Amino acid sequence: MDLPLSTPLASRLLWLDEVGSTNTDLAARITGADAEQWSDFSVVATDNQVAGKGRLGRDWRSPAGASLAVSVLLRPQTPAGRPLPPESWGWFGLLAGLAMTRACNSVLPENTAQLKWPNDVLIGDRKVCGVLSEIVNTPQGAALIVGAGVNVALVEEDLPVPTATSLLLSGADPQTTTIDAVLSAYLAEFSRITKVFTSAAGNVRSSGLLDQVSEACGTLGKSVRVELPSGESPVGTALGINEDGSLVVELGNCAEPLVVAAGDVTHLRVVAGS
Repeated sequence: MDLPLSTPLASRLLWLDEVGSTNTDLAARITGADAEQWSDFSVVATDNQVAGKGRLGRDWRSPAGASLAVSVLLRPQTPAGRPLPPESWGWFGLLAGLAMTRACNSVLPENTAQLKWPNDVLIGDRKVCGVLSEIVNTPQGAALIVGAGVNVALVEEDLPVPTATSLLLSGADPQTTTIDAVLSAYLAEFSRITKVFTSAAGNVRSSGLLDQVSEACGTLGKSVRVELPSGESPVGTALGINEDGSLVVELGNCAEPLVVAAGDVTHLRVVAGS
């Protein structure tokens, strides 16, 4: 596929007509014989991912040509060439979600896309994109692969679940909402955001990115149910995101808010009179 808008934005961009998983493919390339050829912000992308991976081992599949799957290689360093602190790496999933939220809004008639903690993008209450980050040990040291899958042109009958949507179903112009337009908008935003983050040595507050993520996050202020790794499912109100990327949830029966570092979050609808 010809990608005139996207190609200049990556240090290397490989388009695949079909792939099992862009994350898996990129991981194999950066640990293989030509690993040195894959520098920071190299990209693998496709519109036909047949064995995509989501969080907790979930599948991510869609008809060929209707969705974009993209994986970005990051070797995050400070401007002085020092590796970013390991604790800051967990932020890249949220930062990718912020970038994709903005990319989606760039093709929607209204800014209706919002980030959902920790790794989804919603339009209204329906999911249009998921993000999955993975750390990979390479001959050049630890690297991060950030994968994203966004539904671009799926029609209603092709949606994987009733709670999903696509950009075209949400009002994007089919003439201008091309794979290249969405990919280039995402890469431009993600590149800019990562540069801001690394320039601040991974300090999400001084970089201003904590405020930007919080502003874009539709989870905040909502009633939520949190499915914890322990199997518990407490319900409360999402208050904010702290400096390590955890979600802070106020529980009605607890004096101390719950700090959620890992877990699935469901937005709950408040019924009048409840």
